[in-house]
Amino acid sequence: MVEIASLIVVNLLIATLIGFVIGYFVGKGSNSLKSIDSDKSNDNSVKSESKAKSGINPIFKKNSGIDTKPLVLSSSRPTGKDNLKKIKGIDSKVETDLNNLGIYHFDQIAKWSNKNCDWIDEFLLLPGYSKKFQWVDQAKILASGKETLYSQKVENNEVDVI
Repeated sequence: MVEIASLIVVNLLIATLIGFVIGYFVGKGSNSLKSIDSDKSNDNSVKSESKAKSGINPIFKKNSGIDTKPLVLSSSRPTGKDNLKKIKGIDSKVETDLNNLGIYHFDQIAKWSNKNCDWIDEFLLLPGYSKKFQWVDQAKILASGKETLYSQKVENNEVDVI
């Protein structure tokens, strides 16, 4: 019994050592890629191309506590994404930014807490925007299938949401 336990411990130590070695080389490889990107930072096409190739959702790149980030989806539901521009304060650019984060539907916004709103405002560089325009309250109404006065104006093209 002692022999088996000692073999298990030895195997775990070997696996740990192999893991550290692999992690070191992977980390070293990513640092060399960063230095290559920084050398080419003057070339805008290279920068935008590297951003396009990066499949990492931008929500994970922000330095913020994980508990303050809203829940996101990897893609919209099969029924399609909601027209987030029906929420007052969300224009085409903000809608695109929210979609890039993984926020596609009214019910996602309706579930946000105050900390989620603060995180979104900070991430989108729109301080106090989501609370000022009451995105959560509007999203709750729209998620329930009802319309707000603003969303009706958007539907009737009475408001420019560019």
